[in-house]
Amino acid sequence: MKPLLGNGLATAEGSFWRNHRRIISNSFHYELLKSHVPIIQETTKEFLDKIKPEEYGNFKIIDKVQEITGEVVGRVFFGNNLSNYQLDGMPLTLYLARLMTEIMKTALSPMAMLLGTKSLVLIPSHRRVMEKTNYFREYCQKIIADRRKEHYEANDLLNSLLQTQKSEEPDQRLTDSEIIDEFISFFVAGMDTTGHLISMTLLNIIKYPRYQKILQQERDETYNKAVTAENLTKMEELHCLIKETLRMYHPAPVTFDREALEDHKLGDLDVPKGTWVKQDFFAVSHNEKYWDEPFKFKPERFKADAKKVDPYAFVPFGGGPRNCIGQHLSIIETKIIISEFLERFHCKLIEGYELKMAFKFLYEPLNELTFDISPKHQQTILA
Repeated sequence: MKPLLGNGLATAEGSFWRNHRRIISNSFHYELLKSHVPIIQETTKEFLDKIKPEEYGNFKIIDKVQEITGEVVGRVFFGNNLSNYQLDGMPLTLYLARLMTEIMKTALSPMAMLLGTKSLVLIPSHRRVMEKTNYFREYCQKIIADRRKEHYEANDLLNSLLQTQKSEEPDQRLTDSEIIDEFISFFVAGMDTTGHLISMTLLNIIKYPRYQKILQQERDETYNKAVTAENLTKMEELHCLIKETLRMYHPAPVTFDREALEDHKLGDLDVPKGTWVKQDFFAVSHNEKYWDEPFKFKPERFKADAKKVDPYAFVPFGGGPRNCIGQHLSIIETKIIISEFLERFHCKLIEGYELKMAFKFLYEPLNELTFDISPKHQQTILA
C-alpha cells in the first residue's frame, strides 16, 4: 500500500506524523463537522434520486454507497464535485476502491508470500498495479492544479493543506506530494471503510427485520423532524446496530504493522526492539471472555443500561493519539445515509445469496453484496 498511500497519517511515524496530525486536526473539530450535516444529506439525496428502476433487482450496495461516501469526502474536505472527475470511464471513488483490492491480491499472491515483497517486481500484475498507482497519483495532482487555477479558498482540508505552503516555518509546509498522500489517505478512509460499514449495517437490518419497526419509530421521532447533529446523536437504536456491525464485521479489524522502538513486555509476552506488531481487533471482539454469545448479532449489548464491557474489547476506531481522526464524520455519514435509504426503499437480499466473508483490502463479503430494492414512495423517486 505504501506506493499508493505514501507518507500520509495512516503510514507516517514519529515527529513527521505528529506534525501532520496537528496540521490536519483543525479540519476535524466536531463543531465544524456539525456544519457539514446538510452537505451530507444533500449529497445522499442527490445520489439516491439517480438510482434507475433497472438497477433495483441487482443493486450492488457497496459500490453505490461508496459513490455517496466518496462524493461526501470530496465536498466536505476538498470543496469540489468529484463526480466531475473520472478515470477510465468510472468514478474516482470506484477506481480507487478497485485499485486497493488489486494491490492486496498482488501482495497476498503465493509468489509474494513465499519469496517476499522483493519478488513483486517479477509479477506482471504488480507492474500493472504500479502503473495504475502512478496514474492515480498523477490525477490527484491534476485536482490540486485545478484548485490552484480556480484561486478558490474554502473552509476545507485541501485548502488548509495548500495554505501550509505559504508558512514561514519550513516544517509547517506540505509539498504537493505530501498533500496527495493525505488526500488519498482520507479518500480511502472516508470512502471505503465507511461505505462497507453502511452496507453491512443495512445487511443486518435486512437479516433481522424485527429492528426495522424500531428504527422507523426512532427516525419519526428524531431524523424526520429535523436532520441535525443533535438529533443524529439521539438515534441510539441505530447507533447500537452500527456498533454491533462494527464488532462483528469491522471493515478493518487489523492495523498496519508497527515496529517496536524498544524492548518491552505486553503482559507476560516479551516484545524485542524491532519486532513487527499488529493488533487484531477481530479476535478480541469475538472473545467469550468479554462478550456473551460473541457470534450472535445482539445490538442490545450496547444499550446505555447494558452491562459494561472492557473498553479495550471494543475499539472500532482505535485508541490513543493515533485513533481515527475521522470517526465522528464516519458515524454522521452512516446515520444519514442509512436513514435516507430506509426512508426511500424496501430492500432484501437477492434470492440464493449466501454471505461469506473474506479479507481483500478490507474484511468484506467474498461475493458481491447484492440487494433487491423497491421504492416505498414511487412519486418521491420520480420527482
